[in-house]
Amino acid sequence: MNEEPLFDFAVPDDLLREAVAKTRDPDVVADLAVMPGTGEGKPPSLLGILRTSGYAPLVLMTGAALIPGTFGNGIGLIGHNLEVSFHMSNASLGAVAFVAQVSQLLWAVPLALWADRGSRKLVAGVALIIFAVFGSAMALSPNVWAFAFLYLAASVGTGVNNTVHNSYLSDAYPTEGRGRIFSWHNLSDPISQTVGILIFGFVVTVAHDWRYGLLVALAGVPMGFALFTLREPEKGANESSHILKESGMDLHSQQEKAPRVLLGSAMTRLLRIRSLYYELVAVAILGFVGTGSGLFGNLFLIDKFHLDTASRSEFYAIVGLAAFLGLPLAYVFGDRFFRRAPQRPLVISGFCIAAYGLLYVASLYVPQLWLVCALQTVANAAVSPLAICIFMTLAATAPPEMRTICFAMFGVYSLVFGGFAGSVIVGAVSDAIGGLHGIVVSLTVIAPVCVVGGFLLILGSRSVKRDITLVIEDVIERYTEGKRRQAGGELPALQVHNLDFYYGTNQVLFDMNLQVEQGEMVALLGTNGAGKSTLLRAISGLSHPHRGVVRIFGMNTTYLEPEQIIEQGVALLVGGKMTFSGLSVRDNLRIGGHTLRRDRARSARALEEAMDAFPALKKRLDQPAGTLSGGEQQMLALARVMMTHPRLLLIDELALGLAPMTVDILMAMVRRINQEGTTVVLVEQSVNRAISLADRCFFIERGEIRFDGPTADLLHRDDLLRPVFLGAAAAGLE
Repeated sequence: MNEEPLFDFAVPDDLLREAVAKTRDPDVVADLAVMPGTGEGKPPSLLGILRTSGYAPLVLMTGAALIPGTFGNGIGLIGHNLEVSFHMSNASLGAVAFVAQVSQLLWAVPLALWADRGSRKLVAGVALIIFAVFGSAMALSPNVWAFAFLYLAASVGTGVNNTVHNSYLSDAYPTEGRGRIFSWHNLSDPISQTVGILIFGFVVTVAHDWRYGLLVALAGVPMGFALFTLREPEKGANESSHILKESGMDLHSQQEKAPRVLLGSAMTRLLRIRSLYYELVAVAILGFVGTGSGLFGNLFLIDKFHLDTASRSEFYAIVGLAAFLGLPLAYVFGDRFFRRAPQRPLVISGFCIAAYGLLYVASLYVPQLWLVCALQTVANAAVSPLAICIFMTLAATAPPEMRTICFAMFGVYSLVFGGFAGSVIVGAVSDAIGGLHGIVVSLTVIAPVCVVGGFLLILGSRSVKRDITLVIEDVIERYTEGKRRQAGGELPALQVHNLDFYYGTNQVLFDMNLQVEQGEMVALLGTNGAGKSTLLRAISGLSHPHRGVVRIFGMNTTYLEPEQIIEQGVALLVGGKMTFSGLSVRDNLRIGGHTLRRDRARSARALEEAMDAFPALKKRLDQPAGTLSGGEQQMLALARVMMTHPRLLLIDELALGLAPMTVDILMAMVRRINQEGTTVVLVEQSVNRAISLADRCFFIERGEIRFDGPTADLLHRDDLLRPVFLGAAAAGLE
């Protein structure tokens, strides 16, 4: 066996032990003995990483972020000029800023979906060119409405900076250098706040017209075309490429064959990352702070110190230099802290944002301009490592195939919740109080808001190790599956690995593991409320698990939607709930054949086969389904799901409340379906009926599998059967 390490990235020893403890494959445990831990040695030098992976991706992505950043900071700089030219109040100016923030959100999510499903360099290049065209066109705006519309279109350029760019860089460079790579890319922020804003302010001052400053957007045209020349890295290559390729499960080819996870399911999956949940709330607070301090901070300088455009550009250039003090700290210590304690960067982030809020508000109450500049400089230095720390945590806890969407979610929370509060609400408070005092009062809210955000980040840090452990478990699961495929043999019809499920905060399924072979019929037995129906819902895509993997015929379907899982040959039949009473029998069957609508001949054959299987329904095709007896409705429900000829049939208590004769008919049909090759998973309450149908069963108690084996052997497990099935079992043995 190849003795290369299982992962090609550093794994914390304690997290590795936790993940290994939950796997049931002894071979995996043996392979993990060669894994390196995070505490061994220093991370590789950035220069060596760049020589190996190339300078161009980092340089071009940083430049692509710098141009929209300079443009955005320039808009804040000329805020007062816009009020004069378009006759706006503070609240109106805040509304324009909010429109721009929301437009970034409108662009960020679809661009993230496009990037996750295609080429990220292409998305980044196209977005930058669109920004250059519309951003420069804003200089021609005759009124505020045209200005806002063009600003909305130009915001596509900023919709990719912290989403597509970070996702690209995460895969373009090794995991061990992410902190430093993100630090260099984030230099675009302080550079745009210093050099960029000086250039913007110089152009406006020399031209005596704010419109000329907007022409800096044209620099995005050549930079956008330069992005097209980059190489597109494989998604997730730095997390698990070696292990997947060595085990015959290359991630790229697997993603090409598998249905794409839809946006709703991806959001569900990402929001179940506990640390991410806290990060998103904290980022909403950052949006509040960023919009409020940037836009209304300019108005504060005008009203209190009467600074013109040139003076304000110089002020913010000095304050922006602070990031050059904070980012080196993230550069030097980020990777080292993460390797030793992955939760530590989020703790540092919490203190950073709290310190920023307190220092910034303190600057509003000092009398001298130099003190304001000094305090805001220190505040910016404190907060500059924040984004790097969050990005490092996010890149380690989010699935690689959903990473761009995950970065986009930060924009959703920051720009919608935070941007709204930071622009419209702060502007309204400022107008309500009026004058300089109104601006100061509205900006003072930043301090308590930042303290709350810091506290949330510290709370979220407690879940980082758990979230990384889940990523490791996923790699181990894929590795185990790849080794099983290499060994040969038929793919199982159904595999469930390490599955947990919650309703709200109540966990109902605990570390469930089961496997069903093709052509097999198995029974799921257990008490009411044990989790049998919930397990079927997780398998069929009606609900998504909080941990674990579901594979159907070898394909990972954990986060696919029901309509996607149907296309994989799966059907679910729930007892007593599967007919549309207001529709005729014929229309009910036509619904069952909906997936065959493009093949009319096949649909007609399926309808005839259903009639042959249940002759009693043939005479009632035009009768409303609600007028059928309970048994006949169950026959109709079974006939409808069989219209698609499923390869895997999930049945949840088919015989519930039916007469014995009807039950016998239905069970005979289930046997026939199984004999024709369909795999059947049957939820049953009756042990005797399970023995007559299935050779193997699983007994579930309180969300855990307590028995897995021949159904007949379950009769000897009095410890499981006595509380619930003793009476029925005894009657069956007499």
